[in-house]
Amino acid sequence: MSEHVIAKKSILKKTIQVGSNTLVSRILGLAREILLMRFLGVGIIADAFTTAFMLPNSLRKIFAEGALTAAFVPTLVAVQKKEGKTQVDKLTTLSFVVFEVGLLLICALIMVKARWTVLLIAPGYSAEQVAATIPLLRIMMPFIFFISSSALLAGVLNIEHHFFVPAFGPVLLNGVFIGSILVCLKYGLGAQYLAWSILLGGALQCIMHIIAYIRLGFSFSLWNTTTMVYFMQVVGKFLLCFMSMSVMEINLFFDQRFASYLAAGSVKLINLANRFMGIPLGVFAVAFSTILLPYFARVKLDNPDRLAFYLFEGTKFVLWVTIPATFILAFLSDQIFLTLFASVSKNFPMDRVAEAGFVLVGFLLGLCFFSLNKILLSLFYSFHDTKYPTIISVIATLFNIAGNYFLVDIWGSFGLAVATSLSGLLQTILCFYFLQTQHNLSLKNSELLLFCRNYGTQVITVLIPLYGIYSFCFKTIAKTAYGTFFTQSFGFWVWALPLILLCYGALYLLKKQFELPVYFLE
Repeated sequence: MSEHVIAKKSILKKTIQVGSNTLVSRILGLAREILLMRFLGVGIIADAFTTAFMLPNSLRKIFAEGALTAAFVPTLVAVQKKEGKTQVDKLTTLSFVVFEVGLLLICALIMVKARWTVLLIAPGYSAEQVAATIPLLRIMMPFIFFISSSALLAGVLNIEHHFFVPAFGPVLLNGVFIGSILVCLKYGLGAQYLAWSILLGGALQCIMHIIAYIRLGFSFSLWNTTTMVYFMQVVGKFLLCFMSMSVMEINLFFDQRFASYLAAGSVKLINLANRFMGIPLGVFAVAFSTILLPYFARVKLDNPDRLAFYLFEGTKFVLWVTIPATFILAFLSDQIFLTLFASVSKNFPMDRVAEAGFVLVGFLLGLCFFSLNKILLSLFYSFHDTKYPTIISVIATLFNIAGNYFLVDIWGSFGLAVATSLSGLLQTILCFYFLQTQHNLSLKNSELLLFCRNYGTQVITVLIPLYGIYSFCFKTIAKTAYGTFFTQSFGFWVWALPLILLCYGALYLLKKQFELPVYFLE
């Protein structure tokens, strides 16, 4: 069996492993949001909790899924290959001390200046909303210390191709979150008790990473002058990666900032819609790019010509997964919020179902581009190139802010989501352009266009009869004694989810008939 086939199988196996853990985490996250809706509703307290959790949670995504990983992993790969495991221990120790002390100082500053921070994040909030947000923010800020510690250790685990613990961490966190909401509902506790539980979940996740780190034979040891050289490389990359790997979170920050001027609950709706768009993004794109990053770093050292092949095939794989997901989720957008929130909680008004559905559609317009950007940025970092991703991200962020400014008055919260999607499209275009001009990675445009044409034909061919089956099932089930439960509540997903799986099964089985070779599906 060839080395490339072994690599492909390893990539797929570990992507499935990480993706399945992420899927479990997202399902638990969905259950968490449903319970949170019953607990907080859509209003002042819900917006306060969402805003207070947004800052540490956004920093979590920046560190755990973004800048720190992108800067740390390629350097660790090079250090391990050149210096060995001992120097990896020293670099990890130094990075841990510097980054975590810095984060503790940031946490302390934000907790002291909590009112200023809330007004910066949500300038449109009333005095009542600000007062509700401040204590929650002060409780939850230290969460980022535990979670960033986990991210650092996860980088070391990744170079050993150990992805289970980092992928299982969010599952553990959501489990603690759900249990805490149930306790708060049962005993009538306030939102502050729930905030404390988030710290507990972060601490448990950190302990789990420390145990895995030690079991793999790593340790903490005093650094030397050689370590300082490598650490400065990490810091330099991190400062540049911070912008490029955080563009999604920065855009969401500005979306929620603009949404704070809209009706109460708009911040929560933006957050909810973004979470649903994040299910396919996290389960597939984040998992796939996480696995590919250390592989890209090794391929760049051993066989750089192979990167162009991975770019082309990775792009096809992303398109194969995300295009049907976009159509299906957009079609079911109203049903998502009706069946999972409005039908089970009086705290989610029926008149906001359509608004939430429109916001989700706005984000879904960019799902394909957000997913591609995860892969494209990993390619840049395999070249140790942080300059162009930073330039691209600054341009995309400024474009998003301008889009928010012009579209919020026209389409409200839907306009904010559309602006973010357009920003993702611009980022994708610029990434492809600079990969080709600066690193000679050609995308084989004619072959990709042929793939898109054939795949578009296949998707239409599969979705049209599937829509007929869906309509027949919906109308037939609606006439039964349990029609309301199976069309307007949780029961809807009992028969809708199998249809979605049927769609992907048909796409997979018929790909040869439509001349759709996809390396990662063979």
